[in-house]
Amino acid sequence: MKSWKSILLFILIILATVKYFDLTIEYQDNDFIFAGFIIGFYLLLFLIFGAIALNIEFKKYRLLKDLKVFKLTTMSILIVFVALGMHTHFAVKDSSNIILEAEQNFDLNHIKMELREDKTYKFTNGSALGNSYCRGNYIKNDSIITIDTANSDKLLQSNQLAIRGNLIYMIDSNHRIVDSTFYFILNN
Repeated sequence: MKSWKSILLFILIILATVKYFDLTIEYQDNDFIFAGFIIGFYLLLFLIFGAIALNIEFKKYRLLKDLKVFKLTTMSILIVFVALGMHTHFAVKDSSNIILEAEQNFDLNHIKMELREDKTYKFTNGSALGNSYCRGNYIKNDSIITIDTANSDKLLQSNQLAIRGNLIYMIDSNHRIVDSTFYFILNN
């Protein structure tokens, strides 16, 4: 195989890989209905380019009997291990037990707040087309919850929340409810 073909195949593998990782990272905090198809497309491209590289390098190996010809295949296998590590990291990110869960359902939208044992929270803003997530840390003192991120998806106008009965409201620094129409209903 000529060197320009190897370079082209290398570039195509790198482009497919970069786009796959970019979308995978982006959709950890934002997913939508077609995300799986788009990520799957780039994964398929990567697998096709990797298979072409393996086929070409295997033919070279039969002629030369030198393991050094498997450069693109080795790189592709390393990329697969990095992807597996990344997916494992994302899988354990939300693995802590939920101690408090509250949500509110609207017509086509919903919001959800999960407080976890490891002092992290996950705020979900969902719609018919997908969800967006905001994660961070929180501190809970009695019925007051302070989160480290306000204005998640421009919905949370305060970083302080108060549990009042079976509901969670946004409150200001004087502990007054910011918006009485925006609240979470406790599930547990």
